[in-house]
Amino acid sequence: MTLMSSASKLDSRCLVTGASGVLGRAIVRQLERLGVRDVLRPSRQELDLLDENETRRYFSTYRPDTVIHLAATVFGLAGNMKNQLRAVTENSAINHHIFSAIAKYPVNNFFFAGTVASYPYPYLEMPLREDNFFTGLPHSGEFGYAMAKRHAYSYLEILCKEIGMRYTYGIFTNLYGDHDRFDVTNGHVIPSLVVKAHRAALTKTPLEVWGDGTAERDFLHAEDAARGVMLCLTNAGLQNFVNISSGIGVTIRQVTECIASEAGVSDVRFNVDRPVGIRSRVVDNSKLRSAGFAPEISLQCGLARTYKWYEDNQAGIRQ
Repeated sequence: MTLMSSASKLDSRCLVTGASGVLGRAIVRQLERLGVRDVLRPSRQELDLLDENETRRYFSTYRPDTVIHLAATVFGLAGNMKNQLRAVTENSAINHHIFSAIAKYPVNNFFFAGTVASYPYPYLEMPLREDNFFTGLPHSGEFGYAMAKRHAYSYLEILCKEIGMRYTYGIFTNLYGDHDRFDVTNGHVIPSLVVKAHRAALTKTPLEVWGDGTAERDFLHAEDAARGVMLCLTNAGLQNFVNISSGIGVTIRQVTECIASEAGVSDVRFNVDRPVGIRSRVVDNSKLRSAGFAPEISLQCGLARTYKWYEDNQAGIRQ
């Protein structure tokens, strides 16, 4: 994928919603490397996607050609269980507002950030394949968030037929990296563990972890995920549903031990009476790999980088 050939397939003005997040920042860096000069990256103060009129005004004013839609109300395991109604209502509103604006002010290319949580559970097979996305309902613990994300597919298909918009529905595995939201209570597993390990190191206390550590997940560094998004935007064969993942399952125990080692914490305690969610979730990425994708950042290297970034950037941490 060369700079010139990739940039030429992207239109002149690209809007990235959620550009301040862990994936958004990585995508903006990729766009800049590809030579895309006109990148819109509004903050929430500049564009509140929960406000339909404001969203329409933004599209009317800036008229993007390509949209990479990442913005969402997102929680981790505990947060999803406690905020089901908020997750479904806010994410549904965000998506409705942006798609309604596009119906009035059409774009040529659209990338939608979906989630592995939307896969039906119990799983028909492992690793998860795109063909099985609509064969059942998602896990109850992530139901609100997962269903709001699923519903976006109806807008994408209709807009594809009515205005000729090309789209990719990217199904992301668990992402992590610099500039993540490090919320120990409601956040995702890796940033939560990073915060806990850092606190344990400072206070000389044990690192407490939910579950017995045997739960298995598929983790991908945000920089690798951003490269996957660029492939989806510049490769004609990567349309409709595309899994964006490492394709490798690792246990929470392995992740915990790696983070604990970076923090210099030796006392790790697994709380077997706390919820662990789905026991195993690994995501097939053969469709993306067939277009030339391969993760470049190993889990060990990525975790070390993430912990070091968190340790060095305490003043600017998002929670």
